[in-house]
Amino acid sequence: MRGAAALSICLVLLGCAAPPSKEPPLGPGEIRSAQAASQALVVGKSTKADVRAALGRATVVDFASGYEVWVYRENPKKNELVLLFAPSGVLAKLRVSAASS
Repeated sequence: MRGAAALSICLVLLGCAAPPSKEPPLGPGEIRSAQAASQALVVGKSTKADVRAALGRATVVDFASGYEVWVYRENPKKNELVLLFAPSGVLAKLRVSAASS
């Protein structure tokens, strides 16, 4: 009888679990809000490691000069967050703009 009671409790608890999110999962280089993400970063202070830890992988364009541009796009795609990193690995500039089609 104990097994049946435990099974009943588990089924009740599973029925009370939160429903799955209707938002699609984020892929590499995707974020929920470019504006919110930009407000969490500090030009001249945030590092590539800080940004990667907070936002995940980005679409990266690197230059021979050592500068890198990282791009994150909102999902659903409305805006994008563009980050410029100096060769030192510190955030030099950021911009939120309408995503290109």
